[in-house]
Amino acid sequence: MSDVYERLRERLDMFPQGFPKTESGVELEILHQLFAPDEAEIMLHLRPFPESVATIAERTRKDKTELGKTLYEMSRRGLIMRYTAPDNELYYLLIPWVIGIWEFQLNNLTPENIELYEKYFEEGMVPAQRNRKMGDFRVIPVEKEIEGSTEIQPYERVSQIIESHTRFAVADCICRKEARMLGKGCDKLLETCMSLGASADFYIENGLGREISKEEAKGILLKAEEDGLIHCSTNSAGNKAFICNCCGCCCKYLALVTKYGNPNAVARSNYYAVIDQETCTNCGTCVERCQVNAIRAENDYTVIDKDRCIGCGLCASTCPIGSITMVQKSPQEASLIFSSGKEMLQAMGKETGKVYPFE
Repeated sequence: MSDVYERLRERLDMFPQGFPKTESGVELEILHQLFAPDEAEIMLHLRPFPESVATIAERTRKDKTELGKTLYEMSRRGLIMRYTAPDNELYYLLIPWVIGIWEFQLNNLTPENIELYEKYFEEGMVPAQRNRKMGDFRVIPVEKEIEGSTEIQPYERVSQIIESHTRFAVADCICRKEARMLGKGCDKLLETCMSLGASADFYIENGLGREISKEEAKGILLKAEEDGLIHCSTNSAGNKAFICNCCGCCCKYLALVTKYGNPNAVARSNYYAVIDQETCTNCGTCVERCQVNAIRAENDYTVIDKDRCIGCGLCASTCPIGSITMVQKSPQEASLIFSSGKEMLQAMGKETGKVYPFE
């Protein structure tokens, strides 16, 4: 039966985000914990796009009724994604390890499996991501700090992302939750992981998060900014399924930038922070607020390293005398934004030599 888990690992590794093999084999230990052998076998027949139970049953040659029960149970445990069509027919699809299966284990965390997840991040995901040149996670700047720009794209406005949806859910940040359960991390706002639209449906139906109103969603984003958290979502201009609010000490994506030295792991916003040295009092507020160590005190000055700045605007929003402003990048400097999530994943697949979507 161990072979089916290796084949499942290979299948999950077909995603552009990857599920790489490690020397210790910790990823197989994780799969053994999450999937029964028959469930692992079913995973080998799923596609990374929604399909009906009837279609999957025909491919797997399994009884449609029994397979439907198994798929529903797997989706309830966050192992696969489930969508409900307008006619109430259920559709299922294969999802990656991140963003996907790992995040959906939010309610199943234990000190034991967290240690496995952390070990796999260090041994598997970090080496695989270290030399990536294309980020699938994008920073969204503090909106009030870019309102004077001549042209602000919708994907740079967190308010417009919210306005484009009608259903919202919020859940605990899995990065900060894991860190706290291990006795590490920070005391920043925990309930900040927001899902939108169909993803909100999934979170609410599976008990991963609670439903909130549009006004509550806006309020949480403001609280996140006040707490020094960075808004992030997918690096695509199309419909967004989530908004994360990340801290530099716990977030796995930001750790790739700050701890593991890959400045391209996160796609930066199209803005960067600039200090007016004539008015700056070197109070240190911005140094404390910066989540990626892009601001430092140097002799009698406060200096922003433009090469490290990800354009979140947290420093500008709390500068007590307004010495920091957000400057829009030139078209030549602007970071690449994909028209859709599919285009983004196809580009990532091309970079890693993987074809997406795969069969």
